[in-house]
Amino acid sequence: MTKKLITILILGACLVLLKPAIPEAVGNEKYSRIIWSYLETLCGFGPRNPGSEGYQETLELIRRVGKKYADRVVEQPFLVQVSEGKKIPMVNLELQFAGTEGGAPIVIGSHFDTRPFADQETDPEKQIKPILGANDGGSSTAVLLAMAHYLFQHPTPRPIHLVFFDGEDYGARGSGLNLLGSTHYAQDLLQVDRKSWPYWVLVIDMIGDKDLQIFKETHSLKGSSRFLDRIYSIAKKQNNSSFKSQSKYTIFDDHYPFYKMGIPATVLIDFDYPYWHTQEDTLDKCSPESMFSVFSVVTEAIQSFQVEN
Repeated sequence: MTKKLITILILGACLVLLKPAIPEAVGNEKYSRIIWSYLETLCGFGPRNPGSEGYQETLELIRRVGKKYADRVVEQPFLVQVSEGKKIPMVNLELQFAGTEGGAPIVIGSHFDTRPFADQETDPEKQIKPILGANDGGSSTAVLLAMAHYLFQHPTPRPIHLVFFDGEDYGARGSGLNLLGSTHYAQDLLQVDRKSWPYWVLVIDMIGDKDLQIFKETHSLKGSSRFLDRIYSIAKKQNNSSFKSQSKYTIFDDHYPFYKMGIPATVLIDFDYPYWHTQEDTLDKCSPESMFSVFSVVTEAIQSFQVEN
């Protein structure tokens, strides 16, 4: 055997060994790019508070993505009484993916709306303006839109319903006008057989912070500990240091209406975000690496839940 032939064989063997790693790296880059592109688009729409131009553009974007990638798109319109004699229309959008084995669905939710005022600002002129919500509503919406691409190409055992909740951030603190879309969705479940209730509800929110730190939320620990354990074990396996094993906050987010009903419900949120509910919650505060790290953990988790016999 000649020296040249030996060299060719060695190179060929190396290429064979390297080949499996290439698609994974390409896939990581692909989905990270898709997530960031969606966040740029959402921020380009401007604030997404109900009734705004950005709100309508966001609804149309979700509909287009659903029509292209989902097995079914379900719209859930509802009216909200915001003051005496005044009701405003809102809508939850649900992109359904059938799964390969059936069973009760996993609901993955995000609110797409943004706050119509900036109550954490000290300047009164800034307080009355709606926020852009790059991280608060934008980052998680972008991740769910990218998941539609992923689920189209990589079906999961269980059905997955990507739910874009409206009205999570609408009202002032104590007004009772928050968690509107998730509350409406949860109340609708009372009209159907419990066998049709979600197997698990996973809500993601504010996961774009450059210094991402996701602690175990109290309601999530109480109501969905085995699901939370699965998430954190996958994060550990992936060497994802953004997921912190300690518990730090009790948060009333879109998972809460489901938690109250006894449905396993989890929220993944970084609540240590200095620009929360301010005019500074802008694209430059967000990180594609942070958003992809959550996307990576969640997609592996939903692939791991088989349908029980």
